[in-house]
Amino acid sequence: MTEIPKISKMKKAPQTGPKPRYTVNPSAFFFALILAPITVTALSFWTVIGLFALPFGAIPYLVIGMPILLWAVGRIKPSFGAYALLGIAGNAIMAVGGGVVLVPTAGVHQAESFTMFFGAFGMIFAPLYAGTFGWLYAAFHPNIRILQT
Repeated sequence: MTEIPKISKMKKAPQTGPKPRYTVNPSAFFFALILAPITVTALSFWTVIGLFALPFGAIPYLVIGMPILLWAVGRIKPSFGAYALLGIAGNAIMAVGGGVVLVPTAGVHQAESFTMFFGAFGMIFAPLYAGTFGWLYAAFHPNIRILQT
């Protein structure tokens, strides 16, 4: 006789498909992208370094950070901590990559200066910019509560 197993004892089959993707809200992305460095600068203007971080870090933030953040909003639930780690990774890749590109063209001394300048100050402000982006994106996204977890 055939026996039907109880549903409670059945094991779920492991998921082999792609990981769940989140919806990307373009207006939330744009406003968070623009307001994140401005917010960090407004909160750190008294350090003077915070004032100079915006003009020096705006181009790397947009060129390196924007593609990383655009990739992340579809795959990682927005939060300060997760996106701050992406900021650290993006800054490290940019600093080392820029140094490697500058060695044959500008010399070792210029490459070292570039890597130290953008690496040191970027390790402070890149996670702040990216983490603030994640926090603002979560605040601006209208359907953040129904995103898949």
